[in-house]
Amino acid sequence: MAQTVGPLASRILVSEDDPIQAAVICDLLEKEGYEVEWRATLAETREVMRAGIPDLLLLDRMFPDGDGCLLCQELKANPATLGLPIILLTARDRVEDRVEGLLRGADDYIPKPFHPREFLARVHSCLRTLALQRELRLKAEELARKHQALVETQERLIRSERLAAIGEIGVGIRHEINNPLGTILGFVDLLLTQADAFPEAARRKLEAIRRATIRIRDVVRRLEDIEDRTVEYVPGMQMTDLSGDEPPGAERAL
Repeated sequence: MAQTVGPLASRILVSEDDPIQAAVICDLLEKEGYEVEWRATLAETREVMRAGIPDLLLLDRMFPDGDGCLLCQELKANPATLGLPIILLTARDRVEDRVEGLLRGADDYIPKPFHPREFLARVHSCLRTLALQRELRLKAEELARKHQALVETQERLIRSERLAAIGEIGVGIRHEINNPLGTILGFVDLLLTQADAFPEAARRKLEAIRRATIRIRDVVRRLEDIEDRTVEYVPGMQMTDLSGDEPPGAERAL
C-alpha cells in the first residue's frame, strides 16, 4: 500500500547514471506523489542546481564524469545548497564507504539493491526533517518580528512615561518659578519706563535682563505642555528639545 505523502510532496532530483535503475527509482517516487527529475551525469546535476534547488537529491556514488561524494561535499560547502538533504545511493556497501559518504555531508546512505518500502521510508523521513526545519525557521522569524514589535512598544511606553514625568515636573517648576519670575519682569518693566534717568549702558542691561526673563518664562510654559520632541544630540543619547519654534524676538505677555 502506498504511503500518504500529503504536505510532504516535494520536488526530488534523481542523479543516477544507470537508466534502468533511474526508471525504477522515478517510478517508485512518482507513485507516491513526488515531482521527480532525472539526470544521468554530475554535470547535468550541477546545471539543475543552478536553475533551481530541489527539496531532495538522490545521488549515485559513481558517475562516468566523477564521484558523487565530491559533489555532495561541494553542495554542503555552498551556503545556497547547505540545507539541501542528500541521500547517497550506491552499490558500495562497505562500512568505510558509508562513513566517507556521511563525512562528506550526506544525510543518509542507501546501499543497492534496496527494499522499496525502506527506500520510501528514508525519503519520507528526510523530507519530514526538511519540513520541520522550515517550520522552525518560520517560527524563529515570526518570534523575531514579535520581539521587535515588543521592543518598539516598550520604547514608546518609556517615552510616554518620560514625557508624563516631565509634565509633572513642569507643573511644579512653573508654580515655583513663575511668581519670582513675574516679580523680576515687573520691576524690570518699571525701571525701563524710567529709562531716560539711567545711563545708556544700564538701559541695555535692563533690556538684556528682560529678554532673558521672557526666555525663562517661555521655557517654563513649554514644560507644562510638553510634546514628544526628542532629539538625538549624540549617538545613543537623546534629549527633549525645549527650544520652541518661535521666531527671533517674539515675546508674549506674562
